Amino acid sequence: MKPANLNAYYLLFLKLPAFKPAAIKPLFVATLLLILLSVSSATRAQVPADQFVNVRISSLQLFSAFASFIYFQGNDKSLARVQTALQKGDAAISALPDSETELKDKWQQITDYVAFNKNHKFDGVSMSLEAGWSIQQREFNKMIDQRTPKNLTGLDDVQIKMEIILSQYMGYANSTTGGYGVSYALVPLEKRINSVSQQLEILADKNPEYQELQKRWNYIQNTLLSYNSNVAPFVVLHTFEKMRAMIAAY
Repeated sequence: MKPANLNAYYLLFLKLPAFKPAAIKPLFVATLLLILLSVSSATRAQVPADQFVNVRISSLQLFSAFASFIYFQGNDKSLARVQTALQKGDAAISALPDSETELKDKWQQITDYVAFNKNHKFDGVSMSLEAGWSIQQREFNKMIDQRTPKNLTGLDDVQIKMEIILSQYMGYANSTTGGYGVSYALVPLEKRINSVSQQLEILADKNPEYQELQKRWNYIQNTLLSYNSNVAPFVVLHTFEKMRAMIAAY
């Protein structure tokens, strides 16, 4: 039912002697809101779950990539990492229906932020750039969290958790106090790392093809756990790139 039709019905109600505008208006507004909410929910329910999973993974990869851009002060390698993640994210967002305007608009804000700052002139620590990026992350994460299925299992669940860890790790790398750049900080990083380690152990026990992925993870586990004393973003990012390629090949 289109809004124009709803308005026409409302005007028709006002002409009926048995109804008074003061009584009809609250009922009409409440009914209209329920209809709009149900239409929005129905539209979102029609979107395949894997599309939201792809958006979440690719967005997290962009968040950690741009954090590395900040950490390495805009060097060519980190900028290339951002461009790759941005292209992947653009493809995932484009696959969503036009009804996902809120998510698409927020993603456009993020891409605009990246475009505006990709030629940033670094002169030591850039707290404002880090703070601005953290705000973009929090706002988008809140939106995509509401849309991502809560009952994920297997590699999708593991990869999302891995990407959250990397995003949070890079936040700590950019701030010795774990400041602006730390996302998902309500859950301790140690807890997230141990959870992924346990899940990978279970997956590798059930299917030997995941053993190599587990080995890669175990290789950087202690490095990740040392985030508060001795960060090593180069090693971590390089290993994550290898693990992402392995997951994509499964």
